[in-house]
Amino acid sequence: MPINLPAIDDRSYEQLVRDALARVAIHTPEWTHTGPSDPGVTLVELFAFMAESLLYRANLIPERNRLKFLQLLGVPLLPAASAHGLVQLRNEAGARLNVTLPSGLTFFAGALPFVSDSGLDVPPIEGLAVFKRTLNSPDSALVDYYRQLYEATGRDFDALAQDASTATGTPVDPVLYETVALDDLPAALDVGADAVDGALWLALLAPPKAGESERAAVRAQLAGRTLSIGLVPERSDPAARLIAGSPATPPPAFSVWIPNPAASGTHYSRLDSVAPAGFPDRPGILQVTLPKAVEALVTWSDDEPLEAGVGDRPPVLNDDQISQRLLTWLRVDGLAGAGVQLRWAGVHCVPVTQRSRIARELLAPGDGEADQRRTLSHGQVLADSIVVAVQGQRWDLTDELEAAPAEGRPGSTVFALDAEAGILRFGDGVRGARPALGAEIAVAFDWSAGAAGNVAAGAIKLGPDLPPGFKLANPLPCTGGTDAEQAGDAEKRIPLVLRHRDRAVSADDFVEVLKAAPGADVGRVEVLAAWHPELSPALPGDQPGVVTAMVIPRLDPQHPDTPRPDANFIDALCKYLAPRRLVTCEVLLRAPIYTGVWISVGIEIVAGQAVATVRERVRAALAFHLAPLPPAVTGAPVPTIPGLENGWPLFRAVGALELATVVARSEGVAGVTGLLLGDAGGSRRDSVAMQGLQLPYIAGLAVSLGDPVPLDELIGRGSGAQGDGESGGSGGSGRRRMPVPQVPQEC
Repeated sequence: MPINLPAIDDRSYEQLVRDALARVAIHTPEWTHTGPSDPGVTLVELFAFMAESLLYRANLIPERNRLKFLQLLGVPLLPAASAHGLVQLRNEAGARLNVTLPSGLTFFAGALPFVSDSGLDVPPIEGLAVFKRTLNSPDSALVDYYRQLYEATGRDFDALAQDASTATGTPVDPVLYETVALDDLPAALDVGADAVDGALWLALLAPPKAGESERAAVRAQLAGRTLSIGLVPERSDPAARLIAGSPATPPPAFSVWIPNPAASGTHYSRLDSVAPAGFPDRPGILQVTLPKAVEALVTWSDDEPLEAGVGDRPPVLNDDQISQRLLTWLRVDGLAGAGVQLRWAGVHCVPVTQRSRIARELLAPGDGEADQRRTLSHGQVLADSIVVAVQGQRWDLTDELEAAPAEGRPGSTVFALDAEAGILRFGDGVRGARPALGAEIAVAFDWSAGAAGNVAAGAIKLGPDLPPGFKLANPLPCTGGTDAEQAGDAEKRIPLVLRHRDRAVSADDFVEVLKAAPGADVGRVEVLAAWHPELSPALPGDQPGVVTAMVIPRLDPQHPDTPRPDANFIDALCKYLAPRRLVTCEVLLRAPIYTGVWISVGIEIVAGQAVATVRERVRAALAFHLAPLPPAVTGAPVPTIPGLENGWPLFRAVGALELATVVARSEGVAGVTGLLLGDAGGSRRDSVAMQGLQLPYIAGLAVSLGDPVPLDELIGRGSGAQGDGESGGSGGSGRRRMPVPQVPQEC
């Protein structure tokens, strides 16, 4: 039977005063003056003030009862999760000052604190991340111009390739490139596909306007130092595999090189480096130790104009002001072979976590009673940070206080924690020890601000612990912060928790357990039993003991139309799901694979309707129809076609007739003159099939009056704008590519 909600008296002070004065004429008709100056009105206001306070206290009782019922049912509120990110520091204190910073420094985004997770050296330099981007199908005039330059020097353009082929014994093809800074790219860099040499180049720069003496001082400060290079990947297909003893994704085989001009030819010296932990699943810090000899921190200064940037030499810097500040280069290899898409890179980086530290808090002393409880000064406690000492002896955190040994036995000094409420609970002597009478209870812990820690890029810019002359900023937004669960949300989970008992067995269990994971705001879960994305291309699956779950976050600011989980999102789900799955079940967590479709539709509009308005309605209708998330998450209208209540279904083809129906039902559309549907490559199809974890997204859309725009024109290949797709000289198997810089045609 349904539970009757209690009636709550929520009258305010003003309402109480108004109600009391309205009764004066009935109960005391002789009281005729009820102005503010009357002493009787003063008494009414006093009693209204007291009544409002009593009502507030009485209204808190139902909330406390709700929380108590949740505790009795074993459904605690899910705790908050901390946001995390990267902060880049800049040393502007002077060319002769090198600073080593410890871990645990506090930075601020407004009033919100972030704590650094490691220490680092911060010499007075800057770093510029660049790469050699291949010129696909370069203009023939550009190639001819480059050949003329070499002929003017008495050499042939192909002489470079001939010399390189003779030296290596392998055919070499010259490939033109342009030097591009990583910060200038609108999207992530696919190092293997976009960089002609597969390397990331870091230019170490002296401070602006530094003279020769200052540059020499900077080099002296760099010698023997360790650079902290932040690498932020962007994974389009994060995946997790949950099985006992499964290893994490191995990091790339990093190798970092520095120029060695003393050697003949183009040679480099390899530097000691430590690969970032967890990379490329998550951002990390590449630690590189520079040479101890100052003489090694140089680069080539005798390059021929037409040989600068050729082959293995560092890329050409087109900005003269930057090239004058150049101290040396670092070449980072290993990213191309790992298939990493690099979103950002920079020096002097440190990982940070949003948290506030309570170094020492004294609670009420022990009273020797059973089931003692103590409330901390803050809720949203980070469970991995709490340290409890009873009379100087450290007690351990446990999730099963009822299973603890009796007092006096090994392992009995334990406590339980309600992280959201910030409440400590001790044993009763039979199950867990009791703090003795008068025993001192001291606690140290971190607490989180939850979702408020997901600050935008550049928000972290205050560092009171830093020396003068330092600046800082987070180059990318912080992620991963979630608020603690509210009582109302926990009550909705009660039937589900009672059904699956916090264990993932059935498909519905997996859905509910994953949606309840702290630190991940899940918008959609699709569970495919006995299906493996690599081994079972079709449904139903034929892989017993395997469960594949496709997960989509509720919000993805970086990809609003194609939301996809990042590695931190997947990690949060893994940590929560791992102890709740069957040990015999292999679970694969995967992101959707978005497949583009091209749509061109011609319409006729109702008389009197604005053309621009109708077009936007059509665009919105198609976007809502093909959305990967349910309408309840996106706020979209309820779909008119059944089967789309949870977003576009897996294994469902996109049909042209279905999309035409959606367009025809849009407000202001009088008729559909035609609809052209193209697959990801732009080929016209009546329907586009979706296999495995594929979901559609609109790669291009044209809404026109009358006949639809041809697909070739929509894609941009009708006039020959699209090239032949060749990379400009891969040369086939057994051939090497030799980078050649693009030479500007104007001085």
